Amino acid sequence: MNNSVKQNRFLEASSLVYAISFLLLIGLVSSGLLFITSVNKRLEMNYTLEDHMLLNNYMSLKYGATKRTNCDLQLIHSSGDTSNVSVKKWGAFKTIVARTKHKYKNYTRSAIVGDELVGKHPVIYLPNQRNEIKLCGKSIIIGDLFISSKGISRGHISGKPFLGDVLLEGNKFESERNLPALGRQVMEVGFKDFIEKSVKIDLPQKDTIFSFNNETRMINSLQPITLMNSIKGNCVIHSFDSIFVSSTATLEHVILFAPIIHFEKGFIGKVQAFASKRITCEQNVKLEYPSTITLIETEDELRKKHGIYLQKESSVIGGVLLISKSPNFRNTIELIIDDSVVGGLVYNQGVTELKGEIIGHIYTSSFRLKYGGGQYLNYLLDVKISSEKLPVGFILPNWLEKDKINNPKIIECF
Repeated sequence: MNNSVKQNRFLEASSLVYAISFLLLIGLVSSGLLFITSVNKRLEMNYTLEDHMLLNNYMSLKYGATKRTNCDLQLIHSSGDTSNVSVKKWGAFKTIVARTKHKYKNYTRSAIVGDELVGKHPVIYLPNQRNEIKLCGKSIIIGDLFISSKGISRGHISGKPFLGDVLLEGNKFESERNLPALGRQVMEVGFKDFIEKSVKIDLPQKDTIFSFNNETRMINSLQPITLMNSIKGNCVIHSFDSIFVSSTATLEHVILFAPIIHFEKGFIGKVQAFASKRITCEQNVKLEYPSTITLIETEDELRKKHGIYLQKESSVIGGVLLISKSPNFRNTIELIIDDSVVGGLVYNQGVTELKGEIIGHIYTSSFRLKYGGGQYLNYLLDVKISSEKLPVGFILPNWLEKDKINNPKIIECF
């Protein structure tokens, strides 16, 4: 009898232990599920917060792009985020920096911005000086042409007659006596515009990135400058003598100022270059979108030949601009494109010698062709000028005074 009672009590105790263990197991599983649910909720809230911050940051960049002048402003979003936006002129374009905050979190992005234009540019604009364009070889012109009433005709040079079926695939209009005027901001651009709010530094000896979230860094030298490493971002490099850009260098969104700028064979980068005497791109130099090269000839530099020279298989995607503040028709500035490509807008107050392709639009005072020992005015041989291959949304530099701005557009975010 005693043994039976003991066995029953042992069974009851065992059952109680099993029951308690089972309840503990259920509790642990339930607690785990609640913990996982709580973590998921927190992660979901964090992701939602980050999504809101990303969206508000992007909208702040878009809003800053609408501003026409340098400014700093603050935006308060309905979600509770706050964005501080800085707008700064950057060569032919603008830079926008948006810093978005929510309590302890923050997110910053920068952008290069341009302006879409109302209407379209002609494929060629040649001032009305009672001249005509003569096409030779396999020349192709697609788009609207502005020229004198003499228009366009077939030419023949040293056994090179015009070989096409149609002289012009587009409409012809009579031009004015002079090239369309440039905007005042184009004529007055200079490295002095960046001095006031910049920090002077020495030339970096290692790869360096300068954030647009900080003040502009200015490298200023009386001596020639040679660039061999990687420099990216918010940096202006100025030499009173010259700048040589090695093929080993990497430049992105950097601005260069010097009387003479020389890009070595094989260089690839995104840059805005401003010179007063000469810009040379050796073979296979690739200045990627959005890049611009600008020659502004000053009054004290009129005695020698000045210009922009693109050697074989080089390219500039963005814009090419040549200006003389005191034009001299006996010694005019020149643009020589030798079996190279320019994509975007070309504006040249001097003479253009084209042996290659322009994907976009060209305004020039005249064309020149050197061939077979002779020199010919307004002759084009084996060239192609067309805007058909420009991508949709391609932003041209806003250089012309008559240009009407439609919408700002973000070209690149980083």
